[in-house]
Amino acid sequence: MSGLNWQRRWDPFRDLQREVGRLFESFEPLQAWRLSRHEPSINLYDGGDKYLLSAQLPGMTPEDLDLSITGETLTLKGERKRPEGVADECYRRQERQFGRWTRTISLPDRVDSGLVTAKFAQGLLTITLPKAESAKPRPIPIKATT
Repeated sequence: MSGLNWQRRWDPFRDLQREVGRLFESFEPLQAWRLSRHEPSINLYDGGDKYLLSAQLPGMTPEDLDLSITGETLTLKGERKRPEGVADECYRRQERQFGRWTRTISLPDRVDSGLVTAKFAQGLLTITLPKAESAKPRPIPIKATT
């Protein structure tokens, strides 16, 4: 029976770890450092004749976003708005970031900017970036010489 009681005994290291964790959670300068990422997470992958980019934007609407493309650079801009009626001093924990953000992505190749499309559904932005003809692989004929 004494083998079962070992977990119930006081462990000063476990208590110290818990208290240090609470200290770091409440320490304002470190909290800003931990949560400094305002821009959304993205995935960019090659779909053969196009690139597909998806960005997670929970709580945002298409009106909150601005997209532009120049050459091989795609720029996403947006603003996460604070909930109305909640004052800063009322928060006891705040992990979601609010405010303006900008994300610039260098694309692997040139895209046909006239054919770029974007869809937004359930907090997920999907951008289709068709590759420019000059960026697509083309066969090179080989001539035999005698």
